Amino acid sequence: MITVGSYIHRAELEDVFWRWLHGQVKADDPERVTKLIHFNNIYVNRYLGLWAKQLFSALAGSRPVEVPIQTKAELKDALVSYPHYHDEHIDELMRDYLARRECFFIETPIHGKLYFAGCGDQHRLVGSQRIKRARRLAEKSARRIIDMIFSAIKRRAEHYADMRATQLGIPRTQLLTSKSEMIHEFERAEERIVQDMREGIHLPKISAPSINDVAGLKVIIEPGDEKKLFHYLETRTRCDIFEVEPHRGENYNATNLVIRARPQKNILIREPIDPRLIRSMQNRGVWKGDVQKEFENFVLSGEDEVYIEIIYASFKDLLESEIGKSMHETRITTQRNKQEYTGQLAKNIEYIVQYIFEFASYPSAELKECAIKVWTHYLPDYFNEVLKNLYRIEDPVKFYD
Repeated sequence: MITVGSYIHRAELEDVFWRWLHGQVKADDPERVTKLIHFNNIYVNRYLGLWAKQLFSALAGSRPVEVPIQTKAELKDALVSYPHYHDEHIDELMRDYLARRECFFIETPIHGKLYFAGCGDQHRLVGSQRIKRARRLAEKSARRIIDMIFSAIKRRAEHYADMRATQLGIPRTQLLTSKSEMIHEFERAEERIVQDMREGIHLPKISAPSINDVAGLKVIIEPGDEKKLFHYLETRTRCDIFEVEPHRGENYNATNLVIRARPQKNILIREPIDPRLIRSMQNRGVWKGDVQKEFENFVLSGEDEVYIEIIYASFKDLLESEIGKSMHETRITTQRNKQEYTGQLAKNIEYIVQYIFEFASYPSAELKECAIKVWTHYLPDYFNEVLKNLYRIEDPVKFYD
């Protein structure tokens, strides 16, 4: 199913995804889901922050200044305000950005921190950290599930094509299929899978690639200096380099590392949980016990290893990825538009996964059933109503009569 590698208690979260996808909700799911999302996010925030401080201190040679940020404007402004160096293209990018900031997705929300080092003319951004927001994680999880189900639908459609070929006494490779027949077979296969799920027949649990970029760091390193990063990772951390993925393009170059880290749990559980979060959850009917103790037990009983993404790039390439032709937000939009399968089933899966993450922040004490069923047809208006109910937003229209 879907494994979120930066989280712990991964199998339990996978089970929630799987059950809710099949319309199966347990009585204690409100508290379970709330803890799985919030306790994980608290833990990720702590180990990622510790990692960032240690890494940027080692690379910069001094303890960096950390600045929390909530929008991408703060990151983009920092890059433009403290350039590492200049050339004609860099200056052109910065002029264009300053002339029309509103065109660069500056209001994009981000849960992260910037890290600065150096004084005076040498004061500059050396890197950043971010935790993938629930909306983006839900979207990515849904896309992985959708891809799995799309493969199952295609296999079933191919089975129908095999049956037609057998009836004609020819191999399927010789079968001439019109576009209308292909569409019919695909729709028939999709309908059969939806019917199976409605009747309680589970899809086979196909393993999808793990999502290992929920916890992420970006490091500004000029070409030739990468050895300093690798030396730090290999000699001064409790981690393994799990994956190295270079990205080379006309406008943007960077390398994505995924590391398998072993956070020091006994250190990370000491800090008290923000009492505002505790009050918020208790006001909604969950977390009635000793929340700090439950968090400690949650961390200590979870997996020892987690996955962190580290992206390293030069200042110029990072600038290109934030305000140039390879702007991150533009790449996300292109990725969304390339989704191969976008039918009703796909949309419902996306709704369910997003609902799970939203539910963790706005739960009720009881949940008798999931508000979304993959076998029911909805318009987006319905999901808007579901979210309004979660957020307890009263619709003024009710008072018109």
